[in-house]
Amino acid sequence: MSWALLHHRGRTSISKDGPVNRSHHQLRIQGLSHSFGDKVAIDHLDWSLPDRGVVGLVGPNGAGKTTLFSLIAGFLRVQQGSIEVLGAASPGHPSLVSRVAVMPQDAIFARDVSIGDQLMFLRALDGVRGATAVQEVVATMESVGLAGELDRGAAVLSHGMGKRLGVAQALLGSPELILFDEPTSGLDPANAKQVRQLIRELGKTALVIVSSHNLLELQDLIDEIAVIADGQMIESGTIEEVTRRGRRFEIRVGRLVSEEEAQQLDQTEHVRKSIVAGDRITVDLDGSGEGGIDAALCALLGGLLELGLPPHEMREGASLEEAYLRITGDEGPEEREE
Repeated sequence: MSWALLHHRGRTSISKDGPVNRSHHQLRIQGLSHSFGDKVAIDHLDWSLPDRGVVGLVGPNGAGKTTLFSLIAGFLRVQQGSIEVLGAASPGHPSLVSRVAVMPQDAIFARDVSIGDQLMFLRALDGVRGATAVQEVVATMESVGLAGELDRGAAVLSHGMGKRLGVAQALLGSPELILFDEPTSGLDPANAKQVRQLIRELGKTALVIVSSHNLLELQDLIDEIAVIADGQMIESGTIEEVTRRGRRFEIRVGRLVSEEEAQQLDQTEHVRKSIVAGDRITVDLDGSGEGGIDAALCALLGGLLELGLPPHEMREGASLEEAYLRITGDEGPEEREE
């Protein structure tokens, strides 16, 4: 796919010629289904999102994430169901011109045309030209650390630099809905951190959806998470909601936990299951009895103190990775044992 095809009429930025109506910044999907021949890619999917913030979209390979992005962006026609984007009844509505941005996983740019000229062309497609366009292009390239590459062609860019250029084209103007597909893949830690900071800032004024397999990175980046599998939305909610289901607690103590101590901890009242790894303990509590989760926590802490294992750090909720594995049923055999 050529770079020009990534910037069709639903591309992405807001013209500076007039005020932007931010009263309908949301995504609402109802009964969405999409097939490629006999292959069902999206299966009666429902999803509603707020007007701004950073939302993660995760799922196994082949789950339907790319198809869902393509439908939201208007690259594919809706076969069944509905997608309301920023108050418009469908992704192809004329009111969405310049308001939706997409960064594909492998955005492709012309190799023998200067990057600056390509980005200027994209601004021209949105009706922004002259000094205003130049200022926007330069500022955007500075934000991703590529201002010195404006006069060069994409052929000279490394993989990481090309990735940052893809981020830059999605940031041009002021899009209200931005779709990022693996935005930090292939980036070194410093550049990945820079991109994450940009995404956080964007989430303050726009709705940003990030598809990624890097769950550790997502956990500290997103406000909400959605899990898709076999074309169906199987879980969605805030990070806190998704990771706290199951009443799991992660504890760090001041020394290694012996096998005997681990066995004694397993016998503590209200402890359903515990997993010990060095000085870290993951505990699933049963809060259904009298006193609820508070009583279960008191019993757990009392048991730890009796064993001479005072907690140095304690966090409620599984990690996003653990929650994802539980939700998708991909937990290892040890995790599934009761």
